[in-house]
Amino acid sequence: MKEVDVFIIGAGPAGSIAGAKLVQDGYSVKIVDKLKMPRFVIGESLLPRCNELLENANMLQSVVDAKFQLKGGVVFQNDTDEPSFLDFSNNLGQKWGSSFQVKREVFDKLLIDDAAAKGCDVEYEIEVIAYDEDANIITVKDLDSNKEQYKAKKVLDASGYGRVLPNLLGLHADSHLALRRATFARVDNDIRPEGVKEGYIFVTVHGDNEAWIWNIPFSDGTTSVGIVCTEEYFKSFKMSDKEFWEHIIYSNKWTKERYKNSNYTVDVNSLSGYSSAVTKLYDKNFILTGNASEFLDPVFSSGVTLALESGAKAAELTSRELKGENIDYKVEYEDYMMLGIDVFRDYVNTWYDGTLQTILFSDKKNPEVTKKIVSILSGYVWDENNSFVTSSKYALEKTYEVLK
Repeated sequence: MKEVDVFIIGAGPAGSIAGAKLVQDGYSVKIVDKLKMPRFVIGESLLPRCNELLENANMLQSVVDAKFQLKGGVVFQNDTDEPSFLDFSNNLGQKWGSSFQVKREVFDKLLIDDAAAKGCDVEYEIEVIAYDEDANIITVKDLDSNKEQYKAKKVLDASGYGRVLPNLLGLHADSHLALRRATFARVDNDIRPEGVKEGYIFVTVHGDNEAWIWNIPFSDGTTSVGIVCTEEYFKSFKMSDKEFWEHIIYSNKWTKERYKNSNYTVDVNSLSGYSSAVTKLYDKNFILTGNASEFLDPVFSSGVTLALESGAKAAELTSRELKGENIDYKVEYEDYMMLGIDVFRDYVNTWYDGTLQTILFSDKKNPEVTKKIVSILSGYVWDENNSFVTSSKYALEKTYEVLK
């Protein structure tokens, strides 16, 4: 049996930033992943908060050097109103007012390579098959079914959609969000806006809010294009994923023009029932991070932000605990993470019920309210100086009543 200070399941963004921070604090870290890197992952649009988290982990420079597409903001558009342009730099004074559009297979590999260079012991195609929670012993096997055990002081689950510990320990809980489906592809040769807005993410409402479309441009000239809708809406068309994607994209007034000259670079695929939750985020010997804990919805690109935030926070608390501090994980991890998750959830819910769309498309928005909303859509959902964080649902409801 091998011993290690911290054992991390998953080599995605949460695992990478946690491992990088912990080895820089002097701890031994083992990271395993069931798959081989690089691998295709959806969720390619980052938020400015990501830059700050990566900078604090001494990982930002490698991302900057990769020359990803600069993301300066977001554009919301529908069939009837003027497009709503939100510049991320129009925030409440946060340091970062931009971020990046990234191909996740490149971004994730870059981060885990950085973590390995800093001292993490990283191994791929290793599956976690058992976990003794009381003894904190992890059993893994390789592709040849050879087994090995690790005794750790702390285990961090950053396994993403694999949700390793929730599966092994029975921690799954029902999500409070509706069952939705994402149908996506990558294409080339799209017609982009010129200038700084070329790198913006465009969020396009389709029809009478039956679906919405993401448009994420990459620096190599290709674009990620996905459609999000309920399962019922998708099934009503009685189409394949590809037929549905083409029908929606080429019937929408915005996207049919943007992609009229495009060809596939990655074929159409889909992900269904992606929202998830758990009964607990931590226990004495483990912490759940990123999508292994909770995933909401892709509409505000919160996935990587929550992964990096939870990975960084889990690493900081673990480091302090291993130095002898008594950590109140309920307050410092669960309550902290749920503050941001609940804010994002309120925005997701009000997006789908139309409340937030009314606010975003209104021509009567208060400039200070806009800054507060921009700050949240930039990923600063833990900034308690922002009343739209501390009272997110109430603030949105009152703003809607004024503008409707």
